[in-house]
Amino acid sequence: MKKLILLTYTFPPLSTGGTSVVLNMCRYLPANQWEVIVVTVDKPRGMATDHTLLEELPEDLKVFRVPHGKTSLKKPSTASIGDDTPLKKLTKFIAHNYILIPDRVITWKKQVLPVLKKIIDEEKPHAIMSFGPHHSLHLIALSASKETALPFIPFFGDLWLEDSYVEWPSKLNRLIESILERKVVRKARGIVATTEASAGYFLERYENLCPPSHVAENAYDPRRVIQADSPVPDPEHLTAGWTGNFFASHSPEELLEGLRMFYTRNPQSRLRINMAGGIDSTSRQKLDNKPLKGKITHYGHLKWNEVPEFQRNCDILIGYLNPRKGSHYKNASKTAEYLMSGRTILGIVPEGSMAARIRNPGRGYIVQPNAEDIALKLENLEYQWKTSHLRLPLDFAKIEEKFSAVSVMKKMAKFLNRMAGP
Repeated sequence: MKKLILLTYTFPPLSTGGTSVVLNMCRYLPANQWEVIVVTVDKPRGMATDHTLLEELPEDLKVFRVPHGKTSLKKPSTASIGDDTPLKKLTKFIAHNYILIPDRVITWKKQVLPVLKKIIDEEKPHAIMSFGPHHSLHLIALSASKETALPFIPFFGDLWLEDSYVEWPSKLNRLIESILERKVVRKARGIVATTEASAGYFLERYENLCPPSHVAENAYDPRRVIQADSPVPDPEHLTAGWTGNFFASHSPEELLEGLRMFYTRNPQSRLRINMAGGIDSTSRQKLDNKPLKGKITHYGHLKWNEVPEFQRNCDILIGYLNPRKGSHYKNASKTAEYLMSGRTILGIVPEGSMAARIRNPGRGYIVQPNAEDIALKLENLEYQWKTSHLRLPLDFAKIEEKFSAVSVMKKMAKFLNRMAGP
């Protein structure tokens, strides 16, 4: 049995899309002769938590939780800038652009790096992997690798420089982070990404400097997600569901505007929308205004084990990506769950990695994320629901092979075997 140190901030009770990726590694890599030893934060801050996730951890999993001391240098939110004094504005600007690079978790380095080196000395692992974002973890793991001669493998759950969710505060900030990304890639033994396009980004950008790469699909856990084999509970309505989190530049603006246009034109529509996850307050207020009021239900954050049932209780599952630079690299972590649920999938996404997976093997529908196209597609789907049948995924053997965590982690273990060699 080989050992892998996994440095991650995304870990239960933190509840994000990346949590499922980390859980799958902890659960299914040991079956492929790789013991995972987790180094994470003791009290995650700034993101949603779900303490029922702690029950999902394997009993024999080694987890080292390291404190992350408080810092007064926090990246400012746009909502708070207007209330600050000029001095506070200047302080936050300097911190945001020149100190907290690439992100606030870089302040954890002083506390976690000595612990990492001690664990490496005691456990004698074969490799160290950092899971980002947060991308500062790659820099911390790289430091540990240099001091211990341990193979270093960064896992990019999302890209660093080309993440469509990121807004760069300044050209200098992006330049600095491009230098840091280049350093990480150049020193890595191998790279893990979640789509072929993401892996191709590194090869195209860094060419001969790029180490071997591996595509680890965002996978579903077969212990948690099963194919729906019964009709949805509400035959009187066409129920569409969305799960996830809207935040920062990942805004539901076009989706809500498309729904507004749809219901304005079709006030007697039998389409109902269920939303589960994080939505900004401005968008939530729109749900209480006509014509959306009474047609859309926001359930807030569901517990981890409630999400699969929520998805199976929908006729249509909605995947959504904003049309921003870099969005074609992305594939949401929930796509695999949607595919295995057996329900109709509507991808409101630009052309790219996520659209390709929804089309094949999902047999889903793709529409560009602009309001007019969304409204027209919803009219079309409701007509199909009334008159015939919505398209459903059919090739579940292919879905299982490509998107089951059992299969995905088996392939990753083979890659790790190559990377952990001399």
